Amino acid sequence: MLKKFLAFLTTLAMVFAFVGCSGGESPETAVTNYLTAFQNLDLETIDKYTNDTSETTDTADDAISDLENEETGKAFVENLTFEILSSTEEGDTATVKVSITNVDMANAMSQAISEMISLAFAGLSEEELEQKSTEAMISAIANNKDTTYTKEVDISLVKGENNWLIVPDNDLADAITGGLVSYAENINEAFS
Repeated sequence: MLKKFLAFLTTLAMVFAFVGCSGGESPETAVTNYLTAFQNLDLETIDKYTNDTSETTDTADDAISDLENEETGKAFVENLTFEILSSTEEGDTATVKVSITNVDMANAMSQAISEMISLAFAGLSEEELEQKSTEAMISAIANNKDTTYTKEVDISLVKGENNWLIVPDNDLADAITGGLVSYAENINEAFS
């Protein structure tokens, strides 16, 4: 379960690196369509907004495809909402300011990890441990659905040959993941 969750985060970063929109759409439409597809774990639409010349596209497709049927993936994006606040466009660049809200995943992850640690010493088989860990993560997200993390981010876009491309950054990933990027960075700093 934890491996799939980490694969999900890695995929998120890879997909952001190659997100685009079809020709003629505004930067706001590109961001809206992508974030909506992310909410729905809609692989086909995510593919539409992804640069498919990338060598990582197949890997990203596989990981997203795995999550699209996983309860954890669905729970992870079930409460994801966003609002386009403003946008500016100057030639081949654009910035779309978005307010993104999700479950505060730092709280959910802390709760899930506490339960997973006790499960690790429960003498369960690997399969049972994975199932119980998945249940712990889903339960932690559900238990924290009223504790939200909202972040305003400036999403930078550049015009590619035929479309707009989102320029990924940690702020965007952190907003979509409900603060999970910041949580992971804080854990890394604590153990450094």
